[in-house]
Amino acid sequence: MEKELSALEKLKASRNPLDVIADIYEEAKGGEALSKEYIGLLKWYGMYPHIDHDKAEDKKYFMKRVKLVDACMNLEQLKVMSTIGQKYAQGLVDFTVRQNIQFHYIQIKDLPKVFELLQSVGLTSRMASGDGPRPIMTCPVSGITKDEIYDTKDLVTSVDKYFDKHDDRFCNFPRKYKIGISACTKHCASHEIQDVSFTAFKTSSSEILFDLCVGGGLSKSKQIAYRANRYVKDTQVQDVAVACAEIFRDFGNRNNRNKARVRHLVIEWGLDKFVDEIEKKLGYKLQEGKIAPDIQSFENRNHFGIHKAKMQGESYVGFASNSGRIAGEDFTQMYNIVEKYKAKGLSLTATQNFVVYGIKDEVVQDLANEFDDLGYPYNPSVFRARLQSCTGKEFCKFAITETKKFSKQVLLQLEETFPNFKENVTIAISGCGNGCSHPQIADIGFVGVKVKNAENKRVEGYDVLLGGNLQGDIKSRFSRQIGLKIEASKVVNFISKLIYNYEVDNLGQSKFKDYLAKVDFQE
Repeated sequence: MEKELSALEKLKASRNPLDVIADIYEEAKGGEALSKEYIGLLKWYGMYPHIDHDKAEDKKYFMKRVKLVDACMNLEQLKVMSTIGQKYAQGLVDFTVRQNIQFHYIQIKDLPKVFELLQSVGLTSRMASGDGPRPIMTCPVSGITKDEIYDTKDLVTSVDKYFDKHDDRFCNFPRKYKIGISACTKHCASHEIQDVSFTAFKTSSSEILFDLCVGGGLSKSKQIAYRANRYVKDTQVQDVAVACAEIFRDFGNRNNRNKARVRHLVIEWGLDKFVDEIEKKLGYKLQEGKIAPDIQSFENRNHFGIHKAKMQGESYVGFASNSGRIAGEDFTQMYNIVEKYKAKGLSLTATQNFVVYGIKDEVVQDLANEFDDLGYPYNPSVFRARLQSCTGKEFCKFAITETKKFSKQVLLQLEETFPNFKENVTIAISGCGNGCSHPQIADIGFVGVKVKNAENKRVEGYDVLLGGNLQGDIKSRFSRQIGLKIEASKVVNFISKLIYNYEVDNLGQSKFKDYLAKVDFQE
């Protein structure tokens, strides 16, 4: 640990990653695995080694995650990001569920140019990964949409800048620290699964406050966030976020990495003690908040379609991707379309989809049509709208199954088989039990495993989960394992059978998602 920390201190002393890249490159050129010291440095800047597929060539490649502070890229930033995707990442670009972008096949030798490109347009990968404050979840149309409760862009930027400026205090957490700040009426930032979240609402007297929740998270030790029964004013949000970070830093479990998250500390202490500690750090009491705001159900948390913006004469359009994997040439074409119609930029959602904003009303339909023609619909099928997948074994050392190509195939088959199915459905495909694509809260979740086929051979398969949902601290529910593991090749047939059975007998449920929470499926 001392060696890794000294390297981090070396980096932070300069605050310029290029100062240490030369040292890392010299070590990498020798063909040896990078030391823990340098791996720690790279993680701080969003870099992870690609998994070793028993090929020496793979050792020189890295995944690079770039942080979008407010989920948005303006036109200049979008141009730079598309250039990186095509020129340095072999055309492989992923939109993540935390509103970041991941590039693959990045080489150490290209890092100076990549960092220079990012810095030229005010982008960074600092704190995009590692054991520190992660990028803040927020609404992709904050400051743009007419129906938002409050414009949180300045709040999000301020909190992010605080942690970045004071990284010497917040660089060595027990594990990652995830914050959500949103005033979206659709609650698209998924506050229920953040370590700490602030969700705006309007009181009966028209005062705008933020409902504080703590201790949410997924992975293997999943937990729906607890309402802290406290309301937070906009001027208090940063102070509370910092206080929670200090508590986690000072008291989080450093002996057991599996329990090194805010939720475990809340469970260990109890909610009352955690809130007391927040107020002790603040030096004042927060307003009591016994009444929870009304929260939208998970399937309604989207911004698809053409919408008038709050700016006079402007609109924005929400589009669907296909499982978050964007081909490099498509990413470049996205920039070309945005630039052609002089739109202001592109922002990412928490469901691996995206929004183009700042479009003049008179050209918005033409822009929407061009994206649709490119393969990114603004009125997507119910399957395309909410299908998510993780990186998979192609690039992740934990994954058991390949997910991105597989997810794309699953989607196309479902769209072809059920062109008229209109029920909202969230499908998440994950390569391992960590569940980075959120199968734990999906209507239908698949978690990668190995299964035996008819020939008794071990093949890629999935553990099936059904009935998840997010809707506040009371109505949220985790998907349940149904005791069924199926071959990957049978996933579409399984989903098809669920739909057919629902159409024959809905078990008294008016929604497919509620049927999935109730059905006792047998193969």
